[in-house]
Amino acid sequence: NAMIDGLKKAEEAKRDRNWDARQRWKALQDMIAWAEAQATVRRNTREACLREQARKLRQLDGSP
Repeated sequence: NAMIDGLKKAEEAKRDRNWDARQRWKALQDMIAWAEAQATVRRNTREACLREQARKLRQLDGSP
């Protein structure tokens, strides 16, 4: 486990030497944008919540 920790620290140090703050910030923003694009539900908007509530109520009533 110490070997893995040492490797992790070495890789982090290598990354820190090769990236400047601007590159790191851009990569972070890209990663956040990618993660948001992967989400199946973008936002819990009022309209989306009401549609989901209506769908669940129809299921309880036995309607399609």
